[in-house]
Amino acid sequence: MTTDQVGRESADHDSVTHSPDPGYEREQASGMRSAEDVSLVELLRPLVRRWKLLVGIPIFFGLLAALVSLVLPSAYTAQTTLTPASTPASGLSGGALAGLAGLAGQLGVATASGSTVSPDFIAVVLKSREVLTATLQSRFQPGSPDNRELPLLDILRVQGRTEAARLSQGVRKLEETVETEVDRSTGIVTLMVEAHDPKLAADIANRMLVILNDFNLERRQSQSREQARFTRERLTEAQAELRQAEAAQLRFLQANREYRGSPLLEFEAGRLQRTVDLRQEVYVSLVKAYDEARISEVRDTPVITTIDSAVPPSERSSPRPVLNVLIGFLAGGIVVFILVFLLEQRGRAARSAAAEHRAFRQARSPAAGRESAASGRGPLPAGL
Repeated sequence: MTTDQVGRESADHDSVTHSPDPGYEREQASGMRSAEDVSLVELLRPLVRRWKLLVGIPIFFGLLAALVSLVLPSAYTAQTTLTPASTPASGLSGGALAGLAGLAGQLGVATASGSTVSPDFIAVVLKSREVLTATLQSRFQPGSPDNRELPLLDILRVQGRTEAARLSQGVRKLEETVETEVDRSTGIVTLMVEAHDPKLAADIANRMLVILNDFNLERRQSQSREQARFTRERLTEAQAELRQAEAAQLRFLQANREYRGSPLLEFEAGRLQRTVDLRQEVYVSLVKAYDEARISEVRDTPVITTIDSAVPPSERSSPRPVLNVLIGFLAGGIVVFILVFLLEQRGRAARSAAAEHRAFRQARSPAAGRESAASGRGPLPAGL
């Protein structure tokens, strides 16, 4: 073999080695295209090829959601609306009442104000442990044939090792079924209670309003009781101070029957008179405040106004079969898209690996034949 022949064979070998199969080049170019170049048809083609998955999986999820909706127990939501009631204003003058409230606040005594209770406060109290515990201990008719009244704790079938643990578990369970909403533009509070029986849901909501009103009444009466105690103590001190001021004025008048005409005595008489007037004004204000506190202490006026009492709902709030089926179809569609995407990626990876293997074998076979010819050995016989 001449040098020219060896050079030509080497060039042919290099050209074969560095010239992959055209199909392999097209596959590589297709794999390197960016996501922005992929057309809508190319995105929909895998879905069309797997139309059975596209139709079957959403239908399966929809039927599964419908079956779950039929199996789940029905729940009913009763709703009631209320608003804070204005507490009657005190008969005291604004300045005197503000002064007493400020003085009581400095001494750590809470005083009842003449403003309305905050709607946000009512919403928080409705879901407080105090109200929920009292509701659990109240008796209701569970809708059984014998119409026997049972504590709500027993109706909800709350379990626990001890009564305290059972009550704590019941509070958490009842809290999950109670929702409150506050409309700050109108000050209206909406209470919603969910139960398995429509009448039971309405009874629980109305009972919670009664407990809320009792709680607020007790709170207001307790504040008025504290205010009456503080005012009584201050009234005793003001009465003693008034008597001391009047006694000092009396001693001055007895010692100076004719004080007019003397600038010094007239100044002293005016000072004593101002002291008596001041002590008397404080005393009169405290007497009025004490009477008002005693009245508020026994006042049983409701502090909330019920706009709409809860009535048994005619339709269940959950489960909702139509909504659940639509959600099932949507979830099935999402699952189909994810599954088709994964299958398409797996198929592309398999095709790419097959093309690379095929191109490698095609490039390897001519090179092996030329190497055998160059070494003077022909291909082995088929029988060996």
